[in-house]
Amino acid sequence: MDKSEVSRPIIITLDGPNYIPWSQAMSSFLKGRKLWRYVTGDIKAPTQGAAETSTEFIVRLEEWDSKNHQIITWIRNTSIPSISLQFGRFDTAHAIWDFLVTRYTTADLACQYQLMTSLCRQRQEPGQSISAFLPQIYSIWDQLTPSEPKWLCAGDSTLFATYRDQQRLILFLMGLSDIYEPETRLGLVSTSHVATALATPGSRGRGSSGGSRSFSASGPPSSGGSASRPNECTFCHATDHRLLTCPIRVCKTCHRRGPGHYRSDCPNNSTRRDTRPQSTAATAGVSSTASASSTLIDISDLPALVQ
Repeated sequence: MDKSEVSRPIIITLDGPNYIPWSQAMSSFLKGRKLWRYVTGDIKAPTQGAAETSTEFIVRLEEWDSKNHQIITWIRNTSIPSISLQFGRFDTAHAIWDFLVTRYTTADLACQYQLMTSLCRQRQEPGQSISAFLPQIYSIWDQLTPSEPKWLCAGDSTLFATYRDQQRLILFLMGLSDIYEPETRLGLVSTSHVATALATPGSRGRGSSGGSRSFSASGPPSSGGSASRPNECTFCHATDHRLLTCPIRVCKTCHRRGPGHYRSDCPNNSTRRDTRPQSTAATAGVSSTASASSTLIDISDLPALVQ
């Protein structure tokens, strides 16, 4: 299909709140067709040169105007009517783009308030994987990014980025399903713990490569090195049994003491899972071929939160 025949170049329709993903998709499309500089204003409407004939100038002007209005058409066709109807007073794609940036960025406190409220209310749905839950959070983070301060000092910028990423990690963990024990969330709040787990062979499955890297979501993480004590119970820290068979562990839902079930499998738990781990090896994340247990947090999803 010829470039000029593309009437709807991206699948996202701008409706206001989705401005960030829409602008990312549209800018990528325009850059791919070498038209982005028309939007930024770097390529302006031509003016007639002293040695240029009227015919030559008209040819150049029509070429520029054709590309300018093609971009305007694409923006109109990927916006809802209540937004596209506002474009009539603008003559250039550059002016329309600047209008949208001003209208839908998050510098204003009311918009930030709405986004932060939405962020704090995000919850992982029953049966929803972490990989599916993360995009919900990322979408809001992206919309909040333009409101962040611009730091003149590189050191200050780095410190702020570290603080921001820590807060993002906390909010993400707050939104996880109740099947994850509170102690597990506290253990993951430390970004250094996440980084250590990524680099620790003990956090992998059986074998040195190809294993699924996971955290147990039942009981607190071990304080010293799961790599050196792979058979340690994460509740009482004894090395002669695993968490599921711990004789002194107490279920926080039914208060039953002793081995038998995880909290997420407790008959009294209203958010009880449909299936339970097939063996204690599942708690340790034995391999990538084993069936995934919903009591395991796939650590491969977490590095992006601290980058």
